[in-house]
Amino acid sequence: MAALLACSTLVAQDSRNMILAASQSGVVEFIDPSTLQTAGRIHFDLGLRSVGLNGAFASADGLSLYVEGPIPSQPNSCCALYSIELATLQVKVAASVPGSRSRNSFVVSGGVVYSAASLAPDGIPRDMSNDRLHLSPDGRWLFGVRSFRGPALDVYDVAHAQFVRQLTPQGLEGDWWPAGVWSGDRFYLYAVGGQGSGRLWTVSRETPQLSVAATVPPIGRVPGCSDQSSKGIAASAGELFIYEEFGFKVDRRNECAGRVPGGAWVVDSATGQLIRQIAPGLHFSALLPDQAGTGLYGLSAEDPHWALPSQLARIDPDSGRVLQSRKLDPGFWRVAMAPIRLVPSGDVRLR
Repeated sequence: MAALLACSTLVAQDSRNMILAASQSGVVEFIDPSTLQTAGRIHFDLGLRSVGLNGAFASADGLSLYVEGPIPSQPNSCCALYSIELATLQVKVAASVPGSRSRNSFVVSGGVVYSAASLAPDGIPRDMSNDRLHLSPDGRWLFGVRSFRGPALDVYDVAHAQFVRQLTPQGLEGDWWPAGVWSGDRFYLYAVGGQGSGRLWTVSRETPQLSVAATVPPIGRVPGCSDQSSKGIAASAGELFIYEEFGFKVDRRNECAGRVPGGAWVVDSATGQLIRQIAPGLHFSALLPDQAGTGLYGLSAEDPHWALPSQLARIDPDSGRVLQSRKLDPGFWRVAMAPIRLVPSGDVRLR
């Protein structure tokens, strides 16, 4: 692929956190989290019938960008993994679709893409290949949240390069949808049932089995409206947040005449009690901390079908107050936080 640069340079810097916002239309914005201003953009010429971009990440050294994009031979299908070397703007297909052998050569945790060999010399165990992977802040443990034939939590010891155990909740009947997040040296596994009620487990590296979970009440309940929805979990500044994920196929605003409340809830990890609600006017598709775990950012899908400009917000995790916000163009967006060392200053166009 040839790169065309229009009035742009690549600015070298010490690694610093950037918000990577990927638009389905084919644009990746590098956004400064302290100001929410765009420092640079990369535009991809994907063609009219392309499925578009479905996420952007950075390499562990901050020198490459990875994007989820159309399969080369099937531009209306998702998703192959592409790498862009930021120093040269060389683009290549790094891996095929999720679950494929080539994709299993990479580990995506948060906004960072790691070589699987750097974490596991013999490769990540095949049974974890479809898990959502979460690398601990100290890089010692890799936890995999499993949905299929789950929920379950797979535990891999990076330091000793070995699979340790699988933790399976007991006594759950029906379908449950799990999510997980690290906060310091603790991992929180959150699973939601079809009636909206949730279960929350606190897990450490020594946990031999999942104990009795804390019961989390349904959030955003609306009379006459289904409780079934996708939920997410985030952690920042010692607080734990759960939220309903909007802007995807299961968006209750489509069936509830837009009456579904937004925001996120601070939850007590020991009891499951909902302590307080924050940012009720925002309908988050994603809620994520910065790499230091002290800041909180949210992407709000203002319309179920992304027809309106979405809103990117910086939030005080202690008070829940929205400190700053800005609009993103209409259309579907994915956001991630990652360390970057080379940022395009201006607009770069790749073909």
